[in-house]
Amino acid sequence: MRATRQGLPLVDREVQVLALIAKGGSYAEIAVELHLARASVKNYAHSAIKKLGARSQAHAVHLAHLSGILRRERHGDHAGFVAHTRRGEEPCGACWAGEREYRAELRRKRLQEAAGGRLPASEPARGDRDGRGAARPPERRTTPPRDPAA
Repeated sequence: MRATRQGLPLVDREVQVLALIAKGGSYAEIAVELHLARASVKNYAHSAIKKLGARSQAHAVHLAHLSGILRRERHGDHAGFVAHTRRGEEPCGACWAGEREYRAELRRKRLQEAAGGRLPASEPARGDRDGRGAARPPERRTTPPRDPAA
């Protein structure tokens, strides 16, 4: 009878394999990515499952997330941007791009609501915008321009 391994800490390769399983990778795909044999990936996965006391790969991934071994990360959208900032990190380029798209969509919706829904949904309004997305009125000078000859 084999001794149980439940409760033992996971080695780095087991964590890597679990993370790739969580992203939907098959043993063959994970083996190529980690430059391992498919059988080695399978062994790492089964070892991690036993150490976590899980009943399946999906259960092992779930338990790894709950215990903090794996972190759910989003990239390339508003939620990823917020996750970076809450952790005190500088958001990555993909998250910045996602945040810009998110803000542009909010501006477009606000403009559409302000116009009574008359703007086409697929075409954002053009023109100068302030930080909130509303069109800015033309600048007015309060003092007359200086005479360069004086």
